[in-house]
Amino acid sequence: MPGRPREFDTNVALEKAMLVFWKKGFTETSLADLEQATGAGRQSLYAAFGDKHALFSQVVEFYFARVLQPMVDLLDAPGSARGNIDRLLQSWEDYVCSPLFQGCLVDRAIDSAASDERMNAFLSRKLTFLENALERALRRAVEAGEVSSSVQPRATARVLLTLSQGLSVMARVNQERSYVRSVLDVARALLG
Repeated sequence: MPGRPREFDTNVALEKAMLVFWKKGFTETSLADLEQATGAGRQSLYAAFGDKHALFSQVVEFYFARVLQPMVDLLDAPGSARGNIDRLLQSWEDYVCSPLFQGCLVDRAIDSAASDERMNAFLSRKLTFLENALERALRRAVEAGEVSSSVQPRATARVLLTLSQGLSVMARVNQERSYVRSVLDVARALLG
């Protein structure tokens, strides 16, 4: 006998759950918060996603597909690698200066990762995915003479990744465009 059909769209539920986790973090988000946001009952959430940890893991995956993958696609796009990097830095500025900015879900996920090896490994893989894309773009830019030949692609990719995460934290208290731009101008200067 087949089970009852789901009464909600899982992608819509993931998006709504993502917004709750993004705002409150993993630890502070309750099942009641998730039920209210998604409109799904506890049993429906468990049936569709598993426990809170499993739901959060799927939310982070959902987030990365919508936020991280477009960054990687931009960095890997044909044309000027330096231009692609500059467009990425500009998108970071535009995002953190937006009235819709509420930080980075990765920052919110860190509270869970600190005590959870699976989440820590998951986040590490995802951040390495972006780091590798930054390194590929930097390597192409060095080879094309678009950035200084002294730029070390791997180390610079790590600096840019770290900067993006730090900027996300700092912009939660200071979103002034001049402040954000000054940080990103230093990142641009690293490229020569």
